[in-house]
This record gives sequence, structure tokens and C-alpha cells, in this order.
Amino acid sequence: MAGRRPLLAGVAAVLLGVSLAACGRSGETTVDVGPGETDSAVAAVVNGEPIYVSDVDNEGRYQGLIEGVEKLEVDSAEFNDILDDLIQFKLLAQEAEARGLDQDPLARHRLASARETILGNILKDSITSERVDEAAIKKMYESQVAIWELGDEAHVRHIQAPTKDAIDKVAAELKKGVDFSVLASRMSTDTTTKMEGGDLGYMKADEATPEFAKVIRDTPTGGVSKPFETEAGWHIVKIDERRKEQPPSLEELREPIVQHLTRIQLAQLIKQLQSEAKIEKRTSPRNSTLEIDPFDQPDEPKAAGAAPAPQTAAPPADARDTPATAAKPVPAPPAAKPAATPAAPAKPPAQQIKPVPASPTQPRIAPPQPSGPVSETRPPN
Repeated sequence: MAGRRPLLAGVAAVLLGVSLAACGRSGETTVDVGPGETDSAVAAVVNGEPIYVSDVDNEGRYQGLIEGVEKLEVDSAEFNDILDDLIQFKLLAQEAEARGLDQDPLARHRLASARETILGNILKDSITSERVDEAAIKKMYESQVAIWELGDEAHVRHIQAPTKDAIDKVAAELKKGVDFSVLASRMSTDTTTKMEGGDLGYMKADEATPEFAKVIRDTPTGGVSKPFETEAGWHIVKIDERRKEQPPSLEELREPIVQHLTRIQLAQLIKQLQSEAKIEKRTSPRNSTLEIDPFDQPDEPKAAGAAPAPQTAAPPADARDTPATAAKPVPAPPAAKPAATPAAPAKPPAQQIKPVPASPTQPRIAPPQPSGPVSETRPPN
């Protein structure tokens, strides 16, 4: 299917799911349902070993086909494409075991490392379910909205024309009283917005190209601008209304808030475990971040010429976490716009994290970019 990831991209997940006892498989077809799998139907059986519907759904989340608790339709092409892949992974893993490759010291080391990663991810999920409740999420959301820097934004429409003569004809029609939206659908050369009455959605002037920014600032609410030129041609803009920028909703911020709170809980647990454990590093301690509290604030700037303080490490995160750097999201236009329209920089789809501290200890959180979860055998960032 289109956009399908390479066959072997997730093979590690399946190799880990194969029982070591399969080396001596006898061809029996009896399915032993393992602990935690009793709530999942069996999708296929390969030489007596099951592949569960939940395995297919998990792989679907990894590929970004579904999110959260969504499930693939078992009769869908996507489900069966993934199942075919998992069957091949299972066959390869079984053959590797039949050849004794799982007993190779390097293979055993890699399997053990992957097991540790999985257990760490399971612990992270457990911490999330136990300590990150709805009250904590709502409290964090309210604190984020309170520090959100909200500006003014305008609801913008435009009509685009290739030449000065063409845009002058548009202006003449507008003076006759022809409705702006109707005229946009008839005469605009911006095929993305013309059938929507030239609607560019809500935007802030400082997010537009310089030409559009000036027009947005200078045109009164309900007014129509004079013709102006950009690289894409000539334009006339109408400002339908203005309003205060709207903060993202709780649901838009839920995922990054959960990730942020989970990182805090995980960092606290790691700090406790490190203080109680006996850790002997056999390598140089230079640049080590093991004993640095990730929530300690940096010291005051030192005098010129002083050595810089070592960088602190970010709290451990699961491979599924969203990167913690991005720009603040803004409401996106109805569809992608040409470079010459106000949406000059493409607007992020309201899912990113921007750690802009509002206080020494509180980072500002913005929604994360949509991204499918990765195989839980992939090492954390």
C-alpha cells in the first residue's frame, strides 16, 4: 500500500515476541495464550505461535495509521497488509531460532537490551496511568492557558489576479456591490481558496508576508483593501472580523501535557533510584550527566572567560514522546496556501512543544505534531 514502511523496519518487535522454546517446534497448531493477551483475538497462527489482533493494532499505531485506543478494521487492507508483514517477521524469527542464531552472544546481548527498553517503556506507561490523572492534566492546562500570550487576529479573505488590469476589474466589480465571496469564486486565480470565497481563515499580521501584514493592519474591520502586489500576483483583501486569538483546547494540549507530566514523574523516580543504587561507571566521568538533577536551574552567568557550566540532560523519555522544541501553534487556514498569501511560514498543525519558561520552573507547552508511535523496542530518545 502507498506510504507503507519497509518490511524489516519493525522486525525487532516481532523477534522479541517469539518464544525461545520455538527452536524445537514440532508443527503443532495449539495456541497458548500468554499473560495479558486474553483480551485479544488471535489474528494468525504461524507454526503454533499466535499473532494477536492487538499486535496488528500496535504496529498500526507505529505506522501512524491509527492513534490512541483506535483499532484497525480486521477486514481492511491496512490490517491485512500489516498482518502479512508480521507473519513474515515471525517466520524469519522462527528460522533464526531454528538455526541457533538466538544463542549467539551478540544476539543474546541485543535481545537483553531490547528487553530492558521494553520494560522501561512499560514502567513509563504504568507511571502515567498511576500518577498522571485528569486533575493533574487540568491543573497544568489551566496554568498554561494563564501564561499564553494571546494577540489579535483577523479573519481574512482575498482575491488573487495575475495582472494589474485584472485586479482593477475585480476592484471595479466590488465597487458595484458584488459580494466579495462570490467574486472570489468567479475571478480569483488562487485555486486553493476561490471556492471558499477566498477564505484564508484567522491569522495574525506578524505571521503573514510583509505585503499582507501591512494590509491586515491597515484595513478596517469589514473593509476592503486597495490592490497590492506580491510575487504571486495582485491581490485585494477583505477583513471580515477581528478577535482575540483563541488558546488551544484541553484536548489539543492533552498529549503534550501528559508527556510533560510523565517526564517529571519519571525523572523523579530515576533520581530516587540513582540515589539508592550502587553505580560504578567504568568510563571517564568527564561530561557525565548521571548525577545532574534535570530540574536544577543553571547558575548565574559567570564572569567573562570562565568555563561554561556543563549542559544538563533532558529527562528520559519514551521513543514515542514528541520532540521538545517547536514554534507556538496558530490556527491554520482551511487549506495550504500559496507562498504569496498570508500563510508565509507554513503553520504547524497545533501539536508541538515549545519550552518557553513563564517562570524558572514552568515551561510553556504547546500541542505536539501528529506522529505515530514507534515500536516499543526502539530505544528512548
